[in-house]
Amino acid sequence: MYNQSKIIILEGIATSGKSTVIKYLSQLLDKSNLTFTIVGEDVTLMPILNNTEKEVSLDLLKRVINNAIQEGKDFIIFDRLFFTHIFRTNSEYGEFRQIEEMIQNSALLVFLKIDEEKIPVRIEYARQHRDKAWENYIRTKGSDEEIYQYYIDQQRILEKFINKTSLKYQVYNTTNLEFESIAQDLLDFV
Repeated sequence: MYNQSKIIILEGIATSGKSTVIKYLSQLLDKSNLTFTIVGEDVTLMPILNNTEKEVSLDLLKRVINNAIQEGKDFIIFDRLFFTHIFRTNSEYGEFRQIEEMIQNSALLVFLKIDEEKIPVRIEYARQHRDKAWENYIRTKGSDEEIYQYYIDQQRILEKFINKTSLKYQVYNTTNLEFESIAQDLLDFV
């Protein structure tokens, strides 16, 4: 609707590989001399991490999208955009349809999923490699088993959103950590 930037939206639970795929996408785009901007979850989610109000999320997302589009880059890569907001505000998918409409003709939504039985392993690996703030955050979800179940449940809900999207989309299983080939496939797709 707005310009010619190609938009890639990476969605998935924590530890699904969004940041790693973005790293490889960046390398490939650099090699191709294409301009791009990465809009991380520090912009798309963290400013209102504990928000539960749909309108607050919608306002933030509209501003974030408009700001990214105004940069006029060849590619815009979003580390999360609206799936987590729908989940956290306990909203219906249709209540966020206006976000899709803003980017309808230029976006590819990418859902990264992990085999459910491997989610606890991925969470534990992240605990060893992420900062203390992340550990403190996930501890708010409860015991280890409650943390694992929270992310399993979240992935199930996010995966249902794929069937409701009007955007072009791709689903990748990241259980085997094949992030570089996923990044290449994405660029071939768009």
